[in-house]
Amino acid sequence: METSGSATHRLVLGRDLKELREKAGITREQVAAHLSWYVAKISKIEQGQATLKANDITALLTFYGADPEEVQRIQETGALARKRGSFGKVADWARQYLGLEGDAVALNVYDTELIHGLFQTPEYAQAVVSTSAVVAAVDIPRVVESRMRRQVLLERQSPPEIHLILGEAALRREIGGAAVLAAQIRRLVTVADLAHVTVQILPFAAGQHAALGSGFTLLTVPVGTSNKSWAYLEDLTRADLLDGDSHVNAYGLAFRTLTETALSARESISLMDSIALDLERSKP
Repeated sequence: METSGSATHRLVLGRDLKELREKAGITREQVAAHLSWYVAKISKIEQGQATLKANDITALLTFYGADPEEVQRIQETGALARKRGSFGKVADWARQYLGLEGDAVALNVYDTELIHGLFQTPEYAQAVVSTSAVVAAVDIPRVVESRMRRQVLLERQSPPEIHLILGEAALRREIGGAAVLAAQIRRLVTVADLAHVTVQILPFAAGQHAALGSGFTLLTVPVGTSNKSWAYLEDLTRADLLDGDSHVNAYGLAFRTLTETALSARESISLMDSIALDLERSKP
């Protein structure tokens, strides 16, 4: 099993430091006053969004009264968290997710009207990124390249188990035009044939369901000797990684419900083939 990367360790470090602070009965405001930091910095640390120097970790552990065993364990986590990943041209708020995606042993994804970046063709990705309100025109080629680089995850020696549930709208919206969408659907069918990938389509006819209007990703990542899960949600300018049991359980239940509502894998491939054929016939 591959070891967890820096993004995962930053999240674990933040969680451990938060638990120690709360155990000591210390507020974020007290930490900020003691160390002459901003309260916002403490929040970022505990959310796994900051990289800490070893002496900063030592200062926190000392203030929290951590025992020697905790000090050693958390400093080791901090050292791993300081390693830098290379994600290419991506938004800062997306880097944490990409680190977890690269470490994941399982990805459960529900997308409503857009084919997930792990499965996009260059032409489809180009069409999507070119309409972005937050990506400058000069950066589009590098963003597309970064998205393509992520797809090595599908072909590595020990890939994660990936289960994609896709709303039928993603197969109907002609992003890039009919030819681009047809090629994209054909790519999706090819990927669905991989042993570690399952693709299901949620048809319009399914009606209401447990995740209306809420695309999300559930990631399971090895941390030490066990696995930990996060729910990831993203919009135009920010993203949230939720690790509380109530969040993860709710999204997990929604995903399990969707697997029962969506078409089977075989039926989904049949529908994708049919839509791709119609698009190819419609080309001038």
